[in-house]
Amino acid sequence: MKKIGLVGGLSWVSTLEYYKLINVFTNQSLGGHKSAHVLIESLDEGLFLDNQNNDPTEKLCEKMIVDAVDVLVSGGAEVVALCANGLHRFMPAMKDKYDVEFVDIRDATAKAIQSFGLDRVGLIGVQKTMETEFYKGVLNSFSIEAVVPKLDSRKYIHQKIVSELVLNKFKDETKYGFLSVIDELVEQNVQGVILGCTEIPLLLNCPNYHGIPLFSTTEIHCREIVEKAVKLALP
Repeated sequence: MKKIGLVGGLSWVSTLEYYKLINVFTNQSLGGHKSAHVLIESLDEGLFLDNQNNDPTEKLCEKMIVDAVDVLVSGGAEVVALCANGLHRFMPAMKDKYDVEFVDIRDATAKAIQSFGLDRVGLIGVQKTMETEFYKGVLNSFSIEAVVPKLDSRKYIHQKIVSELVLNKFKDETKYGFLSVIDELVEQNVQGVILGCTEIPLLLNCPNYHGIPLFSTTEIHCREIVEKAVKLALP
């Protein structure tokens, strides 16, 4: 199995879930006492958010992520993944610099949606994920239409992620609030909903809601990471 490198810490809450699921899926795939060989470069989320607030161009944030990948590649990582949906807006800068196997959460999620035969899904996550094209554009390249909540609901989802979920706070009230937003998306005839923030599946720990699938990007990504790491190691 190839060595896996993870850019984590944004947040540490979902990075813990990544480490667990990657090892669970590795053991399921290889059996016995097998576990994954994992390097984690866990970043300071407070510094990342400060850089985001102080630099509208996000060049400082991008540098943090690119430098983290450099640490992983220098440490021998052969399969690299970013443990957050929103960080994938920096993927072009990394692909330009490093010749390593990146496992893109957007591609993995799109393939999972296609396996269900769906082409119109809801998307919830932080505001940049919902409101910019770095995520929706990739889905569109797979002929998948992404529908986002109305503005007030987008602000609610983002605020709860930043003020609660990434701080390991999971409240029933917030869970019902998120489900209400999903109800709004169902009214727009979506066929499923992408949980496009890696902390959301820890809040909504269910594979479907009102008969439609909820796509846990965390689980989907971890399965794809393990699949790539095992496949690349085969002769």
